[in-house]
Amino acid sequence: MESEDPNTFTQKDLMQNLLHASQHAATREELDGVRRDLKADILKVESGLKADILKVESSISKIDSKFDRLQWLIVGVIISVFLKDSIIALFSSAPAP
Repeated sequence: MESEDPNTFTQKDLMQNLLHASQHAATREELDGVRRDLKADILKVESGLKADILKVESSISKIDSKFDRLQWLIVGVIISVFLKDSIIALFSSAPAP
């Protein structure tokens, strides 16, 4: 049997090494492609999320203004209930008792 020197590089070893290197290169290229696609998807989701946040903020602003009007209506009704006798007396010709 022929003893093999660990420093020799056979044709089989060369082919395996080239195949292994090409597989790694293809994997890196695929990984770069996936990374680019992922970044694009993240940007799409981020822009959609920003648009949704703006919609929610405008809806909250509208609801807040409606709540303010309702709150003032309640305050006005409460004041008019407490002062109903004075208000009626003001608009009637008879003085309040």
